[in-house]
Amino acid sequence: MDKRVKAVIFDWAGTTIDYGCFAPIKGFIDGFKSIGIDISNEMARKPMGLLKLDHTRAIAAMLPEPVTEQQILRAYETFEETLFANLEQHCDVKDYVIETVASLRARGIRIGSTTGYTSEMMNGILHKVSAQGYSPDYWISADKTAKGRPYPYMIWNNLMHFGISDSREAVKVGDTCTDILEGKNANCWTVGIIMGSSELGLTRREVSALSKNELEERKAIVRASYYKAGADYIIDDMNELLDVITDIDRKLNQNAARKLLTPGPLTTRYSVKHAMLTDHCTWDDEYKAITTSVIKDITHISANDDYTTVLLQGSGTYAVETMINTLCRKDEKILFLVNGEYGKRMLTIADKSGKDYTYLSFDMTQPVNVKAVEKELQKHKQDISVVAFVHCETTTGIINPVEELTKLCKSYGKKVLVDAMSSFGAYDIDMPSLDIDALASSANKCLEGLPGLAFVVVKKTLLETSSGNSSSHSLDLFDQYKCFCETNGKFRFTSPTNILLALRQAIDDYKMEGGLKARKKRYMENHKVLLQELEELGIKSIIAPENQSYIITTFELGNLDFFALYQSLKSKGFVIYPGKLTSRPTFRLGNIGDVYPEDMVALADAIKELYRF
Repeated sequence: MDKRVKAVIFDWAGTTIDYGCFAPIKGFIDGFKSIGIDISNEMARKPMGLLKLDHTRAIAAMLPEPVTEQQILRAYETFEETLFANLEQHCDVKDYVIETVASLRARGIRIGSTTGYTSEMMNGILHKVSAQGYSPDYWISADKTAKGRPYPYMIWNNLMHFGISDSREAVKVGDTCTDILEGKNANCWTVGIIMGSSELGLTRREVSALSKNELEERKAIVRASYYKAGADYIIDDMNELLDVITDIDRKLNQNAARKLLTPGPLTTRYSVKHAMLTDHCTWDDEYKAITTSVIKDITHISANDDYTTVLLQGSGTYAVETMINTLCRKDEKILFLVNGEYGKRMLTIADKSGKDYTYLSFDMTQPVNVKAVEKELQKHKQDISVVAFVHCETTTGIINPVEELTKLCKSYGKKVLVDAMSSFGAYDIDMPSLDIDALASSANKCLEGLPGLAFVVVKKTLLETSSGNSSSHSLDLFDQYKCFCETNGKFRFTSPTNILLALRQAIDDYKMEGGLKARKKRYMENHKVLLQELEELGIKSIIAPENQSYIITTFELGNLDFFALYQSLKSKGFVIYPGKLTSRPTFRLGNIGDVYPEDMVALADAIKELYRF
């Protein structure tokens, strides 16, 4: 998974040569003077980085009086005459360029270039610069592509020449805002250089004449321009570029694509991540309509219009807490059924919420015993009003019998609350036919969204009689629901807008795959292949097959060292989970998210290679 920068693509004048980028300036001034128009240095510089004919047109567009195309062409003709006359006098290689390029090449990085000069202009430059020790591996001029800057075509030509398919493995370095825009449009990393740049627009002598404070003020103006243009990095001089490349390499490795074999967060599709790239206002009617559509679609995965979904900012635990806190009155006693850490977490929530409760505890490797629950209900027929339990307990991956437990509890007239965090969207949970009162889940599980958004699917009749139950202001399910209803889809407090957009896309992808039926089938196949592959290596699961979910599986660690295994697999692109059992060494593997049977095979192959099974 070694990701790194493979190419740095430099601009020419103002970046690698021609301190201050002065060669074109006199040409533009002379060009417009030839048609009777005086322009300032600042006006001549403003469009710097464009193809020079486009640059001439851009200057003309800034003038108060209209200029004809014929006048523009005449001005450009004069520009070329002046430029060719003095171009070779402005080919001095800038400070630190030769040393930096040598160091980049020592790292195996290719050196490319783009320019606003034409190829004819470049022919007068190349030999002079090469004689000083700087020669890129590839160069292209704007007149050799369909369009010049800020279009990305010159950069793409560099990448094609170098055989680089991932533009995030390339860095564009330039001295104008147009350079930055070119890099952004090509989806490269972008670096703006200040000293000797066209944006600074000073000769070495003019820089020396400034006081320290004056120079810093001028540099701050350039920095602000680059920042506004969207630069990823801003440096004073070329000797800072190597540190920038090192930092980009770090980020590339930190953010390298990996298969998260966990129960969430998990591996998401590109479309889901890409959906976050738009900013929305929470008051906007379009955004509220998106929110309302998400509520409706989640509800209809497991329920009908007698139910609604209440979205919540935060993790899945927020949903569990608000479900318990709001839907259970203080005069109602809750029976919690616990066979894992997430069941225990509900006890903590009940404690802090001041709820009256009791609980039955079961071995973490065994499902909740229905007969034991019935015995408890018979014993406390009048005392217990609510029963709450976890469907898929991700402590081990065990699946609890939701249908049997719910039918039993309903036969005693009890309210049923289900933590379906890891199972919603991949298991058939028919809430109306089972008469489940509410369940809690999260975007970043089987819906394959992102962390930061949880939800409760709940009977409307129950929710509408729950006002005043919650001891929390922010985690009040009724108040959140009321706000959604009264505002046509607005959150009470700041919405996680980008996460909701990602969830909207994730649900669209869920439907496109074929909904619950198709997702269930893929996860079951993933789980089947995972078990087969690891059993062949002698790595066994600890839960009996009839009690094992197809979401996450706990395996015996044996003599393996978890942290060594974790780091080794991470280096090969896989992220796994530690075990949660204290009685025996284990580790856990999830098979949900944007993963497939071939990923399970690849994981087993990686373990086999690491330990020579």
